[in-house]
Amino acid sequence: MEAYLQEVKNFRQKWPEIEYVDLIFTDLNGTPRGKRIPVNALEKLAKGVALPLSTITLDTKGAVVESAGLGEDLGEPDNLCFPVLGSLLPTAKEQTGQILLSMMEDDGKTPHHLFIRNIIERMLNQLHSNNQFPVVALELEFYLIDKVRGENGELQTAINPTKNRRERDTEVYDVDGLDDYADFLSDLNNAAAQQGLNTAGALSESAPGQFEINFNHSQDVMRVCDEIIFSKRLIKQIAHKHGFDATFMAKPFLEEAGNGQHMHISLVDDKGNNLFSQPDDSASPLFYQTLTAMLSHISDSMALLCPNVNSYRRFVPGAYVPTKADWGENHRGVALRIPISDGKNRRIEHRIAGADVNPYILAAVVLSAVLASNNYNQDQCPPALSDTAIDLPTRMSDALTQLENSELGEYFSKDFIDLYLACKQSELIEFERIITPLEIDWMLHSA
Repeated sequence: MEAYLQEVKNFRQKWPEIEYVDLIFTDLNGTPRGKRIPVNALEKLAKGVALPLSTITLDTKGAVVESAGLGEDLGEPDNLCFPVLGSLLPTAKEQTGQILLSMMEDDGKTPHHLFIRNIIERMLNQLHSNNQFPVVALELEFYLIDKVRGENGELQTAINPTKNRRERDTEVYDVDGLDDYADFLSDLNNAAAQQGLNTAGALSESAPGQFEINFNHSQDVMRVCDEIIFSKRLIKQIAHKHGFDATFMAKPFLEEAGNGQHMHISLVDDKGNNLFSQPDDSASPLFYQTLTAMLSHISDSMALLCPNVNSYRRFVPGAYVPTKADWGENHRGVALRIPISDGKNRRIEHRIAGADVNPYILAAVVLSAVLASNNYNQDQCPPALSDTAIDLPTRMSDALTQLENSELGEYFSKDFIDLYLACKQSELIEFERIITPLEIDWMLHSA
């Protein structure tokens, strides 16, 4: 742990005002959990910190899902967690830093097989052994919203800080609109730079008060996912500082665009050559094999990419959200988009997931398809914008059933898929037990 201790020393020298550090452990939903310690206790992390194994199975409310079998049945055991190198950073809160943790098995040395970061690491090792190095970039959408709810408890769009009126107009790529939020964006960009986040800037998206933050391409897949965790915390912290709330719900407003989280991926060899392209810049057989594998996996992976009931409310026709397992060049209505590029930059944009997805699970879904590409040949790839493309499951219950009957456990591990299913089936059962105001309005006197 010499490298970690040196990182602590460098951190203290660079940020002497930091007094506390948040220890962040991401659960199955990608939600940051953990504890806060004094900065002078950082060295002790080299020996590990004990956290309950059941923290992997926390639901969206932060409660242990007992049906997953890692809680009371086992006696709520602790496992050692160790700091992730390179993740010791400041936050937007004064005098507070943060660091990511990764969980080990009972021996305290082997990466835990149910922790998603470790699953990605295994996938990456397999790809690297094949001289395939994924290069990825993420796009993350979010809304700034009013902290005050409407009279019926509904979310309300933000009040524009310059115009002093509630956001109502859709103005895609509105540059002048960014000026209205200049203070928020300036603080966000400055804090992102302080944290060394690999961002490429923010833009106004297709709905009132909606923004998108883009990340540059990188071969460090794990770091890309880590930065989504850091960025979500950062955006929320800066939003609160400026009087807003921020949400990454997939569909916070019925009549407005949803929040997506798109992943771009290409493959290079150890010399940096794009394996999706041939020397003459045309698409390679591997490109079409990977497309075919991704299309074959999409339906089975919907439950992983869309983890909540609200996730499926994005999938409506005409909203630039795919409803079929299809692909197309320079087309934003498909599941897999091929952006305009030369042979050196040929890539696939995976457009299924919402902003509520666990970024590590998104990466694992995409990488699993790359690993599966050898099972297909380029002639199996369907034509672009195919009329025979299959419909995606757009209800959580259907998606969970499809995942349960899939072969994705071959790539993730059966134990992880079983754990995920147990947690999400529990959440769905609890959600469907709730009697909603709408069903009372509809059925109070008509039933």
